[in-house]
This record gives sequence, structure tokens and C-alpha cells, in this order.
Amino acid sequence: MSIILTMDVFEVLGKLQLKEVQIEKKIQSLIEANLDPFPMDRLQKGKVLLSLIREFKMHVDADDFIQAGMRLRDLELEGLHIK
Repeated sequence: MSIILTMDVFEVLGKLQLKEVQIEKKIQSLIEANLDPFPMDRLQKGKVLLSLIREFKMHVDADDFIQAGMRLRDLELEGLHIK
């Protein structure tokens, strides 16, 4: 939640949108690589991050900044840090 205090909400939103694109590309590359053994844990983590980013965006659109801040904290706990 400290990030949302030091950055503009829309700046955070822009950075998360870039991260969303990066995560989607990484998931696609994992699927296309057809690795053996298949990295299901990495694929699942990417899906969790995408879900949290989309929830954050939904809460910002609804002007529910408390919930948006909680999703941002969840993203940080999952290892996604925005600088």
C-alpha cells in the first residue's frame, strides 16, 4: 500500500498494464516452449498475477481505492513489485 501513497493511482495503473502485457507474453512463451517437465507452478503464478492486476483495474474503475490498495498489496505479496 506504500506504493499507492507515493505514486499517482494512474501511474500505478499504467505500470500494471505494462506488467500485464509482459506476464501474458511470458505465459504464452511458456506454453509455446512445451518444456518437459512443464512449469505448471510458473504458469499458475502468472495467472494469479493477471487476475490480481485485473481486480486492481476493476476497483480503480469503480473508484474503490481501498480495495485497489489491497489488491496492490496482494500483488506485492505474490512478488510483483512496482518501482
